[in-house]
Amino acid sequence: MNTDYRVKHLEMLQTIIARLSQQSFTVRGWSVTLVSVIFALFTAQSQDRSELILLALAPAWIFWGLDGYYLSLERRYRRLFASVAQQLQTASPSGPHPFDMISDSGQPFRDLARAAVAPSVAAIPAVLTALIIGYWAFVVTT
Repeated sequence: MNTDYRVKHLEMLQTIIARLSQQSFTVRGWSVTLVSVIFALFTAQSQDRSELILLALAPAWIFWGLDGYYLSLERRYRRLFASVAQQLQTASPSGPHPFDMISDSGQPFRDLARAAVAPSVAAIPAVLTALIIGYWAFVVTT
């Protein structure tokens, strides 16, 4: 197999990996921004609607799942990248077909769960959840 095809394949995979990483970063920013806006809106309202502050948990958890999804996809692409690079080094015809675009682990939900609990993904939603519940427990309920 021509190595030019493999190198082009690696370049395509690297572009996808970089894009997924950027999307993950963007999701984290949106998570903090949206939760902050919801938090500010509901704290400025009257006390009789203060239990609605818990609605700020929804975007934190939704973006947490989305960030975990991006990380699980990125990890699958990195595994495929490593496999293609190894195949290029050994000049072996076995392995992924040219221009395969994702590594199939056979267990996407397990991959997603592992990615969602990774410290790089779970840290921001955990802090946002703790802040929201702490605020609700100590300020709103008293």
